[in-house]
Amino acid sequence: MKTITMYLCLVFLCVNFTMQGQEKDSIQLKKEQNKRYLEGRLRIIEADEKRLLKYEIEQINKKLEKGKISKEEAERQKKKAAMLAAANIEYRMAKTKREMLTDYYIQEGGSFIRFGEVFDTRRIKKRPLKYDKRTYSDLVFAFGLNNAIQDGKSLSDSDYRVGGSRFFEFGITWRTRVFKNHNFVRFKYGLSLQYNNLKPTGNRVFVDNGNETTLEEFPNDLRRSKIRMTNLVVPIYFEFGPSNKIDKESYVRYNTRKQFKIGIGGFAGFNIAVKQKLKYSQDGDRVDQEIRRNFNTNAFVYGLAGYIGWDDLSLYCKYDLSPIFKSPNAKQRNISLGVRLDVF
Repeated sequence: MKTITMYLCLVFLCVNFTMQGQEKDSIQLKKEQNKRYLEGRLRIIEADEKRLLKYEIEQINKKLEKGKISKEEAERQKKKAAMLAAANIEYRMAKTKREMLTDYYIQEGGSFIRFGEVFDTRRIKKRPLKYDKRTYSDLVFAFGLNNAIQDGKSLSDSDYRVGGSRFFEFGITWRTRVFKNHNFVRFKYGLSLQYNNLKPTGNRVFVDNGNETTLEEFPNDLRRSKIRMTNLVVPIYFEFGPSNKIDKESYVRYNTRKQFKIGIGGFAGFNIAVKQKLKYSQDGDRVDQEIRRNFNTNAFVYGLAGYIGWDDLSLYCKYDLSPIFKSPNAKQRNISLGVRLDVF
């Protein structure tokens, strides 16, 4: 019995030593793999930053040749660019090590500050990183000139000031890639607030006369007269244009920065507020008056819209197919032309 027990102990010790040896070999193998990975990442990061530094120095030299900067200023900018490249290498290596230690990935974009060490302000997300992201969100800002197409009148004979009437729009949209393997066509949709302002020509104001809304002379000298219609709409577009494909081992992304784009679509929604603002003098006093009333405007609004541009900035046009005022008022349809900024 003692002999059997002794043999069992020896077998247990041998198995234990073997497992410990395998575990040590596994840990050592993982360390060597991590080391090789970090060395490879360092070579890639250094090559990338050197390429960017070379480009920056070429731009500085061009400025120097054209006489835009002095030789001393060129040297200062080159030193600054070299320091920034070194800081970027340090940051990106720290980021890689941090990802390996914490099993988190750090989202690109944002900024960091270097005071001896690298402190990043970039957002951190848990793994797993989505391999193929097909939908992106944008903030939309647009502004420009506004007016109305009136039956039997051209824009030159419009009842509204061409330069004084303006529109503003802001909202959020989402872009979804239509096809699986390329990003040339995107489906764009979202939610926006549109502010359409109309300033009457002359010394006139909008007057609600039952079912009709008319422009009539105001008894006092007006410093300002305008009506603002606020619409909450759902814009829908098909956006076309090239993009840069970023193909990595862990993810695929399509970037539309510094690319041409064109969007064609429309919008539909509701008129949620109408307000007329008047500023005038009466008996030596300045009067600011706001009149909140429907003014027989249509509650449901819809129309066509489109934009063409480069990168974030576009030339933007929208046209309401729905008349501004209800029947029996003469048909007037809002038209806007301006610039649009899609920030993503």
